[in-house]
Amino acid sequence: MKRSLADRIEQYIKVLIERSEAKQIEIQRAELAETFSCVPSQVTYVIATRFQEKYGYLTESRRGGKGFVRITRFSISSDICTILDGDRLFDLINELMEKKMLDSKEGNMLKHIVLSVGNDLTDNERKHLYNSVARALSEYLNLN
Repeated sequence: MKRSLADRIEQYIKVLIERSEAKQIEIQRAELAETFSCVPSQVTYVIATRFQEKYGYLTESRRGGKGFVRITRFSISSDICTILDGDRLFDLINELMEKKMLDSKEGNMLKHIVLSVGNDLTDNERKHLYNSVARALSEYLNLN
């Protein structure tokens, strides 16, 4: 199956990021566009739609002759799916808000929902809820 140009650009950028020790790259739109024989706006489209915070990426750009795009891949601690109490889950939510992967309204709403639902549960059920929420966050943010 033939992949689209956007798919190929996305894959190329992801490979560059994975090869980077810091999980971060700086690229120039024009150079990448030249590599793929396309216009820079095609590169901009791929970056804007496929490297968003909700997918675990932070992008920063500077336009102009010496402009660049910096793309950073975020990772959350590896024990994301072994949350044992509400405090650790809330720490995770706070970390995601600090990294701008969740805005404060989303994070606070999530905390409120977890607290409200957890009130009527046994300790074991509550732990299961915390782990389920952590796994769902991980899947949503595409950080596995």
